[in-house]
Amino acid sequence: MSVLAALVKPKSWRSPAVLLWILMGLSTCSLLVVHYYCTFLPKYLFCLLFVFWRLGYNVGLGGLLHYQSVSKSFQAFYLKHVKPSPTLVSLLETSVIFEDDSVTFRAKDFPDEFNAWMLFRFVVMVVLALDVVSYFMMVIVYWEAPDFTSLWDVLSYLVGTGLILFGLWSKADAHRVIGDYAWYWGDFFFLLDKHLVFDGIFQMFPHPMYTVGYAFMYGFPLMAKSYTVFYMSLFGHVCQFIFLTFVENPHIDKTYNVMAEPTKEEKERDERLYGEQSGYFNNDLVVLKNFDPLRSSDLIFAVLLIYLLVIGFLLDVPVAFHVGHYLCWRLFHTCVLGWILHQQSTTKKWTHHHYRTPREAFNNWKRVFNASVTMTNLTYAVCAVKLFQWHSSLIETTDARILLFIIGMLLVGINTYVSLGVYEVLGDFGFFFGDFFLDDVPSKLNYSGIYRFLNNPDSTLGFSGYYGVALMSGNIAMLPLAIVSHACARLFDHFVEKPHMQRKYGTVRRAGGLRTEIRKKGEEIKERLQQAKVEYEVSVRKLREEMERRKVEFEAKQTSIKKSLGRDKKTA
Repeated sequence: MSVLAALVKPKSWRSPAVLLWILMGLSTCSLLVVHYYCTFLPKYLFCLLFVFWRLGYNVGLGGLLHYQSVSKSFQAFYLKHVKPSPTLVSLLETSVIFEDDSVTFRAKDFPDEFNAWMLFRFVVMVVLALDVVSYFMMVIVYWEAPDFTSLWDVLSYLVGTGLILFGLWSKADAHRVIGDYAWYWGDFFFLLDKHLVFDGIFQMFPHPMYTVGYAFMYGFPLMAKSYTVFYMSLFGHVCQFIFLTFVENPHIDKTYNVMAEPTKEEKERDERLYGEQSGYFNNDLVVLKNFDPLRSSDLIFAVLLIYLLVIGFLLDVPVAFHVGHYLCWRLFHTCVLGWILHQQSTTKKWTHHHYRTPREAFNNWKRVFNASVTMTNLTYAVCAVKLFQWHSSLIETTDARILLFIIGMLLVGINTYVSLGVYEVLGDFGFFFGDFFLDDVPSKLNYSGIYRFLNNPDSTLGFSGYYGVALMSGNIAMLPLAIVSHACARLFDHFVEKPHMQRKYGTVRRAGGLRTEIRKKGEEIKERLQQAKVEYEVSVRKLREEMERRKVEFEAKQTSIKKSLGRDKKTA
């Protein structure tokens, strides 16, 4: 039974554990009453209360789950301290209330793993409930009354309400998909014959309970008009990502992502790509990874970077030069390298141009591409630094400037996550567009990882960092540069990558999981509306038939009455 079900269903109130966490929740809420009527409790106390329960969730429960995953420590605690005590076992049995009233929980009828999980669930219910209660109390304390004559306040409420509803829907749909077993981390205690599910919200976003499920934490600050609530919400969300990184993901990898024995084809492919003697990739420079100052190509690349830094920070060069410098690199990266890849895909022009072997051609391409992608990104960063301004006519207050800076950092973080996810799926082979050059290496489309949700994540969310840097710079002139960069990437996808994929792989997935699920939801809504329309038309038709029938009956009765009155007159 979920926390919400336990709260609203009276039958669960006979559970001592449920009564305990309800009492703790009410006691916590009483602080709000004291704050408003006695006025001696400072506002920051409610921030500290939220921090306490958020750390209780992410650090406390996170520690319990981590050690349970590694060494079954919580189960050992149950076996050592709870199971030998008839009183504690009886208390646990009376606390567990099943949805089915005909089923009564008896610890002896269930394995120890299940009983330990039941005990852990009550700990979770207390911590999660008080975490939510303390957050809402903090929101209420810092809430500012809206002025609905202000367009900004109206927009804040509309966007905030949308974020809250979307976050709640994400949580509800996630619970629908995974159920109580995964919601309460049941797989840390025992395994069912289940696999990771990618349906509904899980097909649209990675880890939706920890990502878009927390959209409500950005809706409330908008409606409350409070920077404090925003920063505390951001703190809570960051804690959740840390929990995901150090608790959830390691357990998922250990439990579900068991590496299967590579097939013969996969072994041959790895040998061709990474073999010590004949592999195509041998400690190649990827951005700055694997940099070797004693390798001639890397040394020349280092000189190129030094030249960029000298021009950017040591010489007094007009800002317009840096803007033009970046645009030149962007056009070179998109247009020149795009043309090279297009020609390579259709006629193998790069390979046939003075190179003795495909290996030599590919090695030279890797150096050119890595230099281009690195210089393009670095010149954009230098441009942002040179255009940076803290105060602007568009930004009225310091709080607003700090907010924009933090939002920019978040966008850069999203970009970093997406880029690492893309590299994890594609590897060096995909990063350097290996399928344009290496026909002897078997390749196939891979829709795992971040590609499960998006078809081209590197050219969609992969440019969120550009907008983030533009926000951090505080200069409106950076926004057109970010838009131009994003447009160039989309054009590259449309005119270079997509035609090549169709030529090489034939059938290509038209939409990622996000678009597919949105289309699916749209079709479901359309079907429901059509069904409602049909039901409405049937109801209207039945109503008309009923009205027509009653009209006929009324007219018949009216005629009968007239005839009767006519006979009475004749008789008189």
